Amino acid sequence: MSNRNRKYSNGTITVVWQPAECIHAGVCFTSLRKVFDPVKRPWVNMEGAATEQIIDVVERCPTQALTFFWNDPSAVTPGKENSPKLFDTKNLTRLFPAPTDEEAATKAAEKEGVAPAAKITFRRGGPLVIEGRFDMIDENGAPIQSKLKMVSLCRCGLSDSQPFCDGAHFKAGFRK
Repeated sequence: MSNRNRKYSNGTITVVWQPAECIHAGVCFTSLRKVFDPVKRPWVNMEGAATEQIIDVVERCPTQALTFFWNDPSAVTPGKENSPKLFDTKNLTRLFPAPTDEEAATKAAEKEGVAPAAKITFRRGGPLVIEGRFDMIDENGAPIQSKLKMVSLCRCGLSDSQPFCDGAHFKAGFRK
Protein backbone atom coordinates (compact mmCIF):
# COMPACT_ATOMS: atom_id res chain seq x y z
CA MET A 1 0.00 0.00 0.00
CA SER A 2 1.35 3.38 -0.98
CA ASN A 3 2.22 5.85 1.77
CA ARG A 4 0.31 9.11 1.16
CA ASN A 5 1.20 10.72 4.50
CA ARG A 6 2.95 14.07 4.19
CA LYS A 7 4.99 16.43 6.37
CA TYR A 8 5.15 20.20 5.90
CA SER A 9 7.44 22.46 7.95
CA ASN A 10 7.99 26.17 8.47
CA GLY A 11 11.09 25.69 10.63
CA THR A 12 9.18 26.09 13.90
CA ILE A 13 6.59 23.33 13.56
CA THR A 14 5.95 20.43 11.19
CA VAL A 15 2.37 19.64 10.21
CA VAL A 16 1.69 15.95 9.59
CA TRP A 17 -1.13 15.13 7.18
CA GLN A 18 -2.61 11.62 7.18
CA PRO A 19 -5.09 11.57 4.27
CA ALA A 20 -6.51 8.19 5.32
CA GLU A 21 -7.86 9.95 8.43
CA CYS A 22 -9.33 12.90 6.50
CA ILE A 23 -13.12 13.12 6.22
CA HIS A 24 -12.95 16.26 4.04
CA ALA A 25 -14.84 18.41 6.53
CA GLY A 26 -13.05 21.41 5.01
CA VAL A 27 -12.16 23.17 8.27
CA CYS A 28 -8.56 23.62 7.17
CA PHE A 29 -9.05 25.24 3.78
CA THR A 30 -12.14 27.26 4.70
CA SER A 31 -10.38 28.66 7.78
CA LEU A 32 -6.90 29.38 6.42
CA ARG A 33 -6.75 29.17 2.61
CA LYS A 34 -3.34 30.90 2.55
CA VAL A 35 -1.91 27.73 4.12
CA PHE A 36 -4.34 24.94 3.21
CA ASP A 37 -5.32 25.10 -0.47
CA PRO A 38 -6.47 21.76 -1.96
CA VAL A 39 -6.22 23.18 -5.49
CA LYS A 40 -2.48 23.84 -5.23
CA ARG A 41 0.40 21.35 -5.10
CA PRO A 42 1.74 21.00 -2.55
CA TRP A 43 -1.59 21.79 -0.93
CA VAL A 44 0.01 23.03 2.32
CA ASN A 45 2.05 26.25 2.27
CA MET A 46 3.57 26.64 5.73
CA GLU A 47 4.79 30.15 4.88
CA GLY A 48 1.21 31.37 4.33
CA ALA A 49 0.50 32.31 7.96
CA ALA A 50 1.99 32.61 11.42
CA THR A 51 2.74 29.41 13.34
CA GLU A 52 0.03 30.20 15.92
CA GLN A 53 -2.62 30.55 13.18
CA ILE A 54 -1.59 27.22 11.65
CA ILE A 55 -1.76 25.47 15.03
CA ASP A 56 -5.22 26.98 15.66
CA VAL A 57 -6.57 25.50 12.41
CA VAL A 58 -4.86 22.12 12.95
CA GLU A 59 -6.47 21.97 16.41
CA ARG A 60 -9.91 22.58 14.84
CA CYS A 61 -9.58 19.67 12.39
CA PRO A 62 -12.23 17.17 13.56
CA THR A 63 -9.96 14.14 12.99
CA GLN A 64 -6.31 13.21 13.41
CA ALA A 65 -5.73 13.91 9.70
CA LEU A 66 -3.83 17.06 10.68
CA THR A 67 -1.44 17.06 13.62
CA PHE A 68 1.81 18.89 14.35
CA PHE A 69 5.05 18.68 16.25
CA TRP A 70 7.61 21.23 17.39
CA ASN A 71 10.87 21.07 15.44
CA ASP A 72 12.68 22.27 18.55
CA PRO A 73 10.93 20.81 21.63
CA SER A 74 12.50 23.52 23.82
CA ALA A 75 10.76 26.29 21.79
CA VAL A 76 7.14 25.31 22.52
CA THR A 77 4.58 28.13 22.62
CA PRO A 78 3.19 28.38 26.17
CA GLY A 79 -0.25 26.78 26.38
CA LYS A 80 0.38 24.50 23.41
CA GLU A 81 2.60 21.93 25.13
CA ASN A 82 -0.37 19.60 25.73
CA SER A 83 -2.32 20.21 22.53
CA PRO A 84 -4.53 17.23 21.57
CA LYS A 85 -3.09 17.59 18.08
CA LEU A 86 0.54 17.31 19.21
CA PHE A 87 2.08 14.50 17.16
CA ASP A 88 4.29 11.97 18.97
CA THR A 89 7.50 11.96 16.90
CA LYS A 90 8.14 8.35 17.98
CA ASN A 91 5.51 7.46 15.34
CA LEU A 92 7.39 9.10 12.44
CA THR A 93 8.94 5.86 11.20
CA ARG A 94 5.54 4.14 11.35
CA LEU A 95 3.89 6.88 9.28
CA PHE A 96 6.85 7.46 6.97
CA PRO A 97 8.42 4.04 6.35
CA ALA A 98 11.09 3.37 3.76
CA PRO A 99 9.51 2.80 0.31
CA THR A 100 8.60 -0.78 -0.63
CA ASP A 101 10.00 -2.39 -3.77
CA GLU A 102 6.63 -1.82 -5.47
CA GLU A 103 6.65 1.90 -4.59
CA ALA A 104 10.23 2.26 -5.77
CA ALA A 105 9.29 0.55 -9.06
CA THR A 106 6.29 2.88 -9.47
CA LYS A 107 8.49 5.96 -8.96
CA ALA A 108 11.01 4.63 -11.46
CA ALA A 109 8.21 3.99 -13.99
CA GLU A 110 6.92 7.54 -13.50
CA LYS A 111 10.39 8.94 -14.18
CA GLU A 112 10.47 6.94 -17.41
CA GLY A 113 7.07 8.34 -18.41
CA VAL A 114 5.06 5.17 -17.77
CA ALA A 115 1.81 6.11 -16.04
CA PRO A 116 0.57 3.73 -13.32
CA ALA A 117 -3.11 2.80 -13.25
CA ALA A 118 -5.46 4.87 -11.15
CA LYS A 119 -6.68 3.52 -7.83
CA ILE A 120 -10.26 4.13 -6.66
CA THR A 121 -11.00 3.96 -2.93
CA PHE A 122 -14.51 3.75 -1.50
CA ARG A 123 -14.75 5.66 1.79
CA ARG A 124 -17.77 4.62 3.83
CA GLY A 125 -19.70 7.76 4.75
CA GLY A 126 -17.49 9.83 2.47
CA PRO A 127 -16.33 10.34 -1.10
CA LEU A 128 -14.84 8.10 -3.75
CA VAL A 129 -11.15 8.92 -3.88
CA ILE A 130 -9.30 8.46 -7.16
CA GLU A 131 -5.49 8.48 -7.05
CA GLY A 132 -2.95 8.05 -9.80
CA ARG A 133 -2.83 9.40 -13.32
CA PHE A 134 -6.21 9.91 -14.94
CA ASP A 135 -8.27 12.35 -16.99
CA MET A 136 -11.67 13.66 -15.97
CA ILE A 137 -13.99 14.59 -18.81
CA ASP A 138 -17.56 15.85 -18.93
CA GLU A 139 -20.47 14.36 -20.86
CA ASN A 140 -19.24 16.14 -24.03
CA GLY A 141 -15.70 14.80 -23.75
CA ALA A 142 -14.25 18.13 -22.59
CA PRO A 143 -11.69 18.05 -19.77
CA ILE A 144 -13.07 18.91 -16.33
CA GLN A 145 -9.68 19.01 -14.64
CA SER A 146 -6.26 18.17 -15.93
CA LYS A 147 -3.08 16.87 -14.32
CA LEU A 148 -4.81 15.77 -11.14
CA LYS A 149 -3.14 13.06 -9.09
CA MET A 150 -5.95 12.76 -6.55
CA VAL A 151 -9.59 13.75 -6.48
CA SER A 152 -12.47 13.15 -4.08
CA LEU A 153 -15.82 12.65 -5.80
CA CYS A 154 -19.15 13.30 -4.07
CA ARG A 155 -21.31 10.25 -3.33
CA CYS A 156 -24.01 11.91 -1.20
CA GLY A 157 -25.27 14.30 -3.91
CA LEU A 158 -25.15 17.29 -1.54
CA SER A 159 -21.88 18.92 -2.66
CA ASP A 160 -22.09 22.44 -4.07
CA SER A 161 -18.95 21.60 -6.09
CA GLN A 162 -20.25 18.61 -8.07
CA PRO A 163 -18.78 16.22 -9.04
CA PHE A 164 -16.20 17.02 -6.34
CA CYS A 165 -16.70 16.42 -2.63
CA ASP A 166 -16.87 19.56 -0.49
CA GLY A 167 -17.51 17.80 2.83
CA ALA A 168 -21.30 18.33 2.77
CA HIS A 169 -21.76 14.64 3.63
CA PHE A 170 -20.22 15.26 7.03
CA LYS A 171 -22.76 17.93 8.06
CA ALA A 172 -25.66 15.93 6.60
CA GLY A 173 -24.76 12.77 8.49
CA PHE A 174 -24.28 10.72 5.31
CA ARG A 175 -22.98 7.33 6.46
CA LYS A 176 -23.57 4.93 3.53
